[in-house]
Amino acid sequence: MFATLKNRIKEETGEDVSTSASQPQQQPQRYANNNNYRLRSHRVSINSNSTDDVGGGMIYSESEQLCQLRSQCNELTAKVSSLSQNLLQLQEEKLRVDKTNEILLESVKVAQMQKDMYCEEQEKIQNLQQVEIDKLKNLLSFREQEAVDRMGSMRQHSQQIENLAEELERLRPIESVAEDLRDELQRLRHATQQEKNLLTTTLATVQEENRNLKLRMNIVEESRLESLTKLSPEQQVQALIREHKLLEQHLEEAHLQLSDIKGSWSGQNLALETQVSRLSKQVAEETTEKRKALKARDDAIETRKQVAFELEKAIDEIKQRDDKVRLLEEEIDELNLALKECREENEQQVIFERNKSQTLEAEVKDLKTRLGAADDRFDEYANNAEQVTRKLRTQLSEKQDQLEETLIQLEVEREEKMTSILRNAEISQSEDILRQQLRLERSEAIDLQDRNKQLENDMCESRKALQQVSSAAQENIQKLAEYEQVQLEIMEKNKTIKTLNQRLVDLKKTLQKEFRSSQISSESDSHHQVITPYRNHTIALESLAGGDKANCIIMDEVNFQYLKHVIVKFLTSREVEARHLIRAVSTLLQLTSEEEKLLHDTLNWKMSWFGMKPA
Repeated sequence: MFATLKNRIKEETGEDVSTSASQPQQQPQRYANNNNYRLRSHRVSINSNSTDDVGGGMIYSESEQLCQLRSQCNELTAKVSSLSQNLLQLQEEKLRVDKTNEILLESVKVAQMQKDMYCEEQEKIQNLQQVEIDKLKNLLSFREQEAVDRMGSMRQHSQQIENLAEELERLRPIESVAEDLRDELQRLRHATQQEKNLLTTTLATVQEENRNLKLRMNIVEESRLESLTKLSPEQQVQALIREHKLLEQHLEEAHLQLSDIKGSWSGQNLALETQVSRLSKQVAEETTEKRKALKARDDAIETRKQVAFELEKAIDEIKQRDDKVRLLEEEIDELNLALKECREENEQQVIFERNKSQTLEAEVKDLKTRLGAADDRFDEYANNAEQVTRKLRTQLSEKQDQLEETLIQLEVEREEKMTSILRNAEISQSEDILRQQLRLERSEAIDLQDRNKQLENDMCESRKALQQVSSAAQENIQKLAEYEQVQLEIMEKNKTIKTLNQRLVDLKKTLQKEFRSSQISSESDSHHQVITPYRNHTIALESLAGGDKANCIIMDEVNFQYLKHVIVKFLTSREVEARHLIRAVSTLLQLTSEEEKLLHDTLNWKMSWFGMKPA
């Protein structure tokens, strides 16, 4: 039906319907030139036709505005999808950070266990020494009548003094270790305070920048609205292109800021690795001290055997040296007093060191509580971001429904316009026959004018609806800006900037293509040509989203460097140090329990003198 009507209009006017809609100002002149061959009494019908064509031009200009609103809605949906993907990636990164924290906590627990074992072994050695001293005292009390030679007693006393000196030397490195731990705690506190200050300063700067940007956006939007109302459609398109370029420049600046943040986080990871290496060195030093203690115990056993041999010799000489017993007893009492004083000093030192260890454990617990509080805050931020995205999606769906209703109203108005054009064509063909019915035609022209007025009223209402839609779109843009601010706070821990850059490049290309296609589609008349680019755009976005999900899991350079460092440390360290790194290697390489057990067995086989190699 529409094709036949278009052919009739082309035969009468010499133009297509599309060209008549795109050039509403030239159309009255063409009607006038074609009607010079007809009677001059039909000027009323021609003027009515010209008013209808002007109304059609206004409708097409509003259709172009609707196309622009559609493109803006498509851009908003693309932004929302990209933001949701970024949230998923941030959650994955949070899981990775939690795993690394668990590994560090386990390493700290292992170090504490080793420290406790070392303290227990020292206590056992001291107990053994005390038992041996008690045995010697029992022998001396049992054999009060038998006095030992002055030289033998001097040797025993010298040996006891040497043992006490060795104990003091053993306790001195413990003091240095405690001082080192204090220094490390002070450094950690200083580093945490510096990081806190940096974060506060960065938050303040970001908030100030966001306020300035909001003010600038409001000023630019007001100026843009004023300029768009004054400019022609081509100039409006050029202005939109300029705004698009400015937005791209802002995005590049944001990417540079993100790269700086990534560099700062890599420095923090290196600092944590250095701390882990220090702890491993301390563990190695403690193992060496343990070996020295075992050697000292063996030496003490050998000295005890020598003393027993000398006592057997002294028994033979007891009868000759009875007179010297009193002097020896006095000297023994003095030595006992000295031993008691040394024991008291040792006990005080042990109590002091235990208090130090308790204070260190309390500080470790405080650090754990702080970490838990930081994790809870991060979870709250993520939940708030998800709620904001849900609200924005619901608002977008409502606005799309409103746009569809406006499109339906425009289609109805177009059909009415086509009916009016067909009537005008029939009137132009039947001018010769309907000269007698001029009065009736004038009455019909009056009716058409009334209809045009009604259409103009409807157009005014549709413009008001469009203004409401545009105001709602501006509110959505403001909400999206707030959401982007929240995203910037979360993106301080982001490590997947490369994937985001690739996605942004793809989105830019698709947006440029859709912008060009929207310009081409705005010149067409039919409803199908207006709707097809929107569907193609949604399909392209879905395909891009599917392609991006396949490439989401990519190893970062920082994680790869950390894995490389741990494996090199595991291969180059000794057996004792490698045993503490087995858990870290198994978590990074995702080993099974059987594989982890095989690593333990091989290290035990290398450290042992005998045994079978594990299969």
